Amino acid sequence: MTGLLRPAFCGARNDGPGSSLRAERSNLEKVILEIILSNDYVHFMLKQEFHILNALRGLSVLFVIFYHFFVFFFSHQTMSAGLLQIDPKDLVEPFYLQMLGDFPFNIGHFGVAFFFLISGFLIQPSLERYPSLWSYLTHKIFRLWPSYAICFLMGLLFVVAFSLLRGSEFPYTADHLFAYFFWMRDIFHYSFIDGAVWSLEIQVKFYLFAGIIWSFCRKNFLEKFVFITLFLSFFVYGLYTFFDGEDASWFYFVTLARRNLKYFILILLGTCLYAFYKKQISWQKGVGLSSLLLVSFVSPLFNAPEVAKIISYLSAFFIFSYLILFHAKGFGHKGVCHKFIKWASDISYPLYIGHVLPGYVMMFYAIEQGLSVYWGIFAALVYVFVMADIVHKKVEVSFLRMSNALSSRIYFGISLLKRS
Repeated sequence: MTGLLRPAFCGARNDGPGSSLRAERSNLEKVILEIILSNDYVHFMLKQEFHILNALRGLSVLFVIFYHFFVFFFSHQTMSAGLLQIDPKDLVEPFYLQMLGDFPFNIGHFGVAFFFLISGFLIQPSLERYPSLWSYLTHKIFRLWPSYAICFLMGLLFVVAFSLLRGSEFPYTADHLFAYFFWMRDIFHYSFIDGAVWSLEIQVKFYLFAGIIWSFCRKNFLEKFVFITLFLSFFVYGLYTFFDGEDASWFYFVTLARRNLKYFILILLGTCLYAFYKKQISWQKGVGLSSLLLVSFVSPLFNAPEVAKIISYLSAFFIFSYLILFHAKGFGHKGVCHKFIKWASDISYPLYIGHVLPGYVMMFYAIEQGLSVYWGIFAALVYVFVMADIVHKKVEVSFLRMSNALSSRIYFGISLLKRS
């Protein structure tokens, strides 16, 4: 990028007293423009070089929605009703549910695994885009929180309407909502309001953890990241084993750390794949690190593995690896199906975080009105896709532009401080 910009900015003439000031201003303008173009360029490069990621994002969010609306709602009715704090319904089991139950595979966690792997795959290029931890975290906050807050707030409006129609009290307290709005539900041990947000809570912690490690360990980042994560995993496992059964408030945080570290390891598999694909590590090291992470992931280091979930996570990793290594640019870019998946990919974030709460409200309301639950599912699908498209265009994209502009200002400030 620097070479492309140099003709427009370099070669300032020394014609008088103001030439030094003009040269300084020109250099600062160069810095600002370069960081803006660099942000856009890297984002564009990732989309073009790894076109398959768009398809995987789109398919993954469709898998998760299918699971929550057509599987989880029926197979875990007590938990589904518990999100709204109402009594579970006695539903007729769909014909396909038994077949899915007999097969040791969980399509919802299969989709979530792709989201985790994509996050890990893109974490290093994301960190490389920003000159400081502060600018990186600023970008992540602008990228994730506004859309999340809007989607969660809209879901709560559905709950308010549902409570008014039923003549019941609003089911959540102010402190519960505050913890949910700022991704601290699990830290303060609150129950779920929206069952899809657990994975986002883990990813937010991973982004923060990765940013801190990157700030101190840019050289051999991957190897140090893996070592620190595994060390902490063994340390937490030791605490969990030694103090198991202790009636202590702090022990909950040991359990929470254990759960988060498990998924950190899954996300790091994506990071290993990126480093290998970019030839930053040898294939021997890539295979070695990936094998170490895989063995740790399925080992008793964490909670006893559930067979269906483990098969889903491992299947996602091997499929993801194959597609990145052999079909990174995708299979084809034509047809209605491709356009729909691309659209689902573009709106995947608001679609993922905004579908459960309003969807379940509509489904339960349809049941209580004597309608088929599938009318509720139909209404929910129409709503969540329209809502996600609007939030993506009006909120997500707008705040991404603000994030890039703010990152440029931060970089500008850092440059001034270094020059003074």
